[in-house]
Amino acid sequence: MRARLLATAAVGAVTSTLLAAAPAPADPSALPGPPGASVITGRRAGNTEVPVTGGTARFEAPPKLLAALEDHGVTIARLDARGRISRQPAADAGVRLDIEGGAVTNSGGKVGGELRFAKTGLALLNSGTGKSVRLSDFVGDLSQGALRARLNHGPDLTVGTFTRSATKAAVDTDTARLRMNVGIKVTAAAAARLNAALGTKVFTAGGPLLHARVDVRLDSSVDLRTALNLNRRPARRED
Repeated sequence: MRARLLATAAVGAVTSTLLAAAPAPADPSALPGPPGASVITGRRAGNTEVPVTGGTARFEAPPKLLAALEDHGVTIARLDARGRISRQPAADAGVRLDIEGGAVTNSGGKVGGELRFAKTGLALLNSGTGKSVRLSDFVGDLSQGALRARLNHGPDLTVGTFTRSATKAAVDTDTARLRMNVGIKVTAAAAARLNAALGTKVFTAGGPLLHARVDVRLDSSVDLRTALNLNRRPARRED
């Protein structure tokens, strides 16, 4: 009996020693994931997505393109949410679209994120051929500097590209606004589709497509300077 008690005590002592020496359980967030998976280490300042609460964008045909369109009998008209074309040509060859949602980030000092537009758009009408093309469901990919849309309700297509704006210059932290003034160049795929739909050769890859003046309302409850990492100031030069 005494021998059995001594053996039990010895086993207990060894078990306690092993448990004390064992490393503490690893933090699950620090454990590596499967091969190829990225490890989430927490969001850094400037990587926060600021919600978009609304806004507008004014799209206009640049003067060079507008002249070419007019020479070929092509006019620009508004398109409503049901895909119906307005009978009246757009004033000043421009169309205003509402911005319904999205988010804005600071990506390497440039404006990133996405702008989602209302289910309206614009149409191009060729009076000479009787052909038309509808552009709707616009999405502004600010991180890639790309404008996507659907042509004649087809698949999503990158119709144009633009130079991304510097975050500090584009974001007004006092009024919680994002304002951009950008020229959009037509992609090769979009140029081919537009020319085919209208029966023209007006559009060329890399040529002008639209000029956009964008005014976006950002969530005013967010500290924009912190969220978009706009607090940094250049170091003072010492004489």
